[in-house]
Amino acid sequence: MHFKKLFLLLLLFYPVISHSDENIGKSKVFVEKLGKQVVEKVSNTEITEQERHNNFKTLYLSSFDNYYISRFVLGRYWKTIDKGIQKQFVDSFNNYIVATYAPKFKGWEGTFKAVESLFENNYYNVKMDILNKDGPTLKMMWKMYINKNKEFKILDVNIDGVSMLVTQRAEFLSVIKNHPNGVKGLIDAMNKKTAGS
Repeated sequence: MHFKKLFLLLLLFYPVISHSDENIGKSKVFVEKLGKQVVEKVSNTEITEQERHNNFKTLYLSSFDNYYISRFVLGRYWKTIDKGIQKQFVDSFNNYIVATYAPKFKGWEGTFKAVESLFENNYYNVKMDILNKDGPTLKMMWKMYINKNKEFKILDVNIDGVSMLVTQRAEFLSVIKNHPNGVKGLIDAMNKKTAGS
């Protein structure tokens, strides 16, 4: 009887294990494809700045879990603001990310090589080497999951041991703490930077 229960338990978990193993390979392909798209659609020096901006925004919004990231970087302040301000923050934050990072890729040459993917606690952690044409190799880790539509969504990017989310949250919390208008002041600051980019 004990053996029968164990066998049934294994049958229940087998599809999940198989599904996870199958997606480990897909997770590596996903980030490598994203890297290739960045090189082709964002780094390209033959496109206009507006095209670079639009292409990066499309890639960012389709590949990252923007809502989760927005909540995380705002930390404890997320629950202190109403839904209207939350929406303003998400929109401003997305524009801020695009305006900040899109120009940085202009003319960048290199390759993205996924080295390993680990499935832990329902998340895929993909280790990647960023091979710069004229510079040192960067070590990157992508943290992501598969949503209800069976699409990979990125939650965090870790570069050489530094979490981009944790870094961004520390920066934002400092602005909120020192600004008389708190979260609204942070939104205004992001909007000004976006408008001036």
